[in-house]
Amino acid sequence: MKLKHPIKHLIIYTAAFTIFFYAFALNEAYAKCETSSKVIKAANSVISDPNDTNINRYLSVMKRRVVIHGLKRDYEAQADDCRSILYFLRKNKKCEDYIKYFSILNDTYAKLGFKNNPENRLEIAKNLCLEGKFFAAGYEFLELASTNYSPEICYEYLGDISEKFNNPESAVIFYKKALEIEPENYCVTYKLGKVYKNTGKEEDAKEYFEKTITLTEDDEILNDIINIYNEELKQGVQNEVSYEILGLAYQKLGEYQKTFELFNKALELKPDDIFLKYYFGNLLFDMAEYSKATEIYNSILAKNPYETQIRITRAKCYKANGMINAAIKDYQVVLALYPNSMQAQYGLYKLLSGKNPDVIIKTFYPLNKNFVPSADFYNNLASVLYQKGMVKDSIKLYTKAIGKAPKAQQAYIRLYRIYELEGNKAKAYEIIQTANKNLPNNPEIKKLYNASRANTTSAKNSVALSYMANKEYAKALKIYNQIEPKNAALYESIANCHKSLRNYKAAVDNLAKAIKLDPVNSDLYYNTALLYLDMNSKKTAESYLEKAIGLDRKNLKARKLLSYIKQQEVDKSLDRAYSLYKKRDYKNTLIELSKAEKLYPNNPEVYYYKALTYKALNDSNNAFKFFEKTLTFDRSYYTCHYYMAEILEKRGREKDALEEYERFLGAEVEDMNMLKKAQNKVIELGKKYY
Repeated sequence: MKLKHPIKHLIIYTAAFTIFFYAFALNEAYAKCETSSKVIKAANSVISDPNDTNINRYLSVMKRRVVIHGLKRDYEAQADDCRSILYFLRKNKKCEDYIKYFSILNDTYAKLGFKNNPENRLEIAKNLCLEGKFFAAGYEFLELASTNYSPEICYEYLGDISEKFNNPESAVIFYKKALEIEPENYCVTYKLGKVYKNTGKEEDAKEYFEKTITLTEDDEILNDIINIYNEELKQGVQNEVSYEILGLAYQKLGEYQKTFELFNKALELKPDDIFLKYYFGNLLFDMAEYSKATEIYNSILAKNPYETQIRITRAKCYKANGMINAAIKDYQVVLALYPNSMQAQYGLYKLLSGKNPDVIIKTFYPLNKNFVPSADFYNNLASVLYQKGMVKDSIKLYTKAIGKAPKAQQAYIRLYRIYELEGNKAKAYEIIQTANKNLPNNPEIKKLYNASRANTTSAKNSVALSYMANKEYAKALKIYNQIEPKNAALYESIANCHKSLRNYKAAVDNLAKAIKLDPVNSDLYYNTALLYLDMNSKKTAESYLEKAIGLDRKNLKARKLLSYIKQQEVDKSLDRAYSLYKKRDYKNTLIELSKAEKLYPNNPEVYYYKALTYKALNDSNNAFKFFEKTLTFDRSYYTCHYYMAEILEKRGREKDALEEYERFLGAEVEDMNMLKKAQNKVIELGKKYY
């Protein structure tokens, strides 16, 4: 007899936000309940072969579970099962079945007191992923994406779910949809790279791993990419791509010597690859070997004189070596080829910063004596300079843009935003007042002018929210920090900004301030718990979830998350118990199971395993007691009836034993050995009592 339980929680962690999944493993005596076993079997059939027969079989199992959970008043489980059914029915929302289970789902919302808004549904969907209920989670993510609510998050999760369903084609589609909305989401580029790598599409994998390395500072992701390619090298697969990707990842981690060796190996295999040479030059630049880097760039440009990116990088080397005129010339060549190159414009402007803006701009196009900057030119360059932190210069250029086109709104609005962001209220009001005078009928200018006059908290909050919507969290923080006095909602918004910037401690501190002002707000405790989970502090997260539930028993997302975390801890105890059980160390097995019982007193699995352990000890009294206790929490642990029947028969209570054998056979038994023994016992004992 083996002690075993579902192997759960192989954990993968991402950005947005986190994703978990588990695979199931069952065996004879310690198999989970009959209903769960059927669900797992049916779900796996759909995943491996999603034909109509397998889908209909799965739906039949789930429909029965909806009824069972309804009778048990387990509305949370009933809602999850309805979502799983609706996942397959959502293509035809007018069909009778869809309408029926959609109605049941809404009824459970009412019974649970669940606030059916997009924000809560997104959190529930994430928690369903944590629990491994991927069909149910998929339904919610698809529905939310169809309403355009946080679609980039929904598509990323749908990509993750597709991966768990062994459907890389769908995963690629969803990940690419997420990138269309948020192109610089390095978690998604990383996942996409892994999908392509696992499906043998090496060039695509290379492309997305390169993007990931460029975008991320996350050591965990960089090291995982390193492990993927190092493993490949160990297997004897050696090519310039492996060396290149490894080199780039090590370079990002600051391990330049390793990068140097890898790039050299890559260049030995492909000496004329200009991208490899370019990367090698960049490495030398990072190592402050500017002259050597310049030599590499020279060798590339000798054969490829129109490679503008190489010229821009060489210009940086010239600047670092004090060769200002050579740097200027490289930037000018790029601008002669591509007059709108913002990289070259910024590089040249920064090189000559401190001079009059018009003097600098005159150096952009030395061959074009008739060039006169337009308002759009000033606007575009000002925007780049501001993004690069050259605030004063950007203000000067926006002012020049207004001088060129006093009736154009763009420069006014951008200049107003800068002054507002920098906390210069007087200048912000002055510029928007001028804008309103010159453009009295412009609705956006009028709105900003009125808000500026009122200087209301709601107006500033609106501006901050617009920055949040554009994922400009640092700018949103600047605005939020200007608002006084701060209420709980404001501190929560500030915390959200810090969380998005991965400043977790600052986020926790601001949520603590929010809780101090609004101590009965359940969601504030839930959000704090999420932060502590991000910081791998599960115990603290649990305490905040318990507080959230204590304040609001209907906070379903908090209940589901707490249940999941506790189940993880139970599983750890069960893993330890299983290890001890295999060694026949039954005493310590029971100690581990008792720890699990204290942690999760309503878990039938724990009592079932305790019963089997006592059975192994020939302690029939305790074994019987815990088999009974298992059934009080979950009647579907049908093997309890079989073992209880054996104990009763040994006690001479044959009639009671017969009833238990009959209850066992009343379930859909899958263990053929148990089934045959029970059938024989019913025939044998039945002769005596019928």
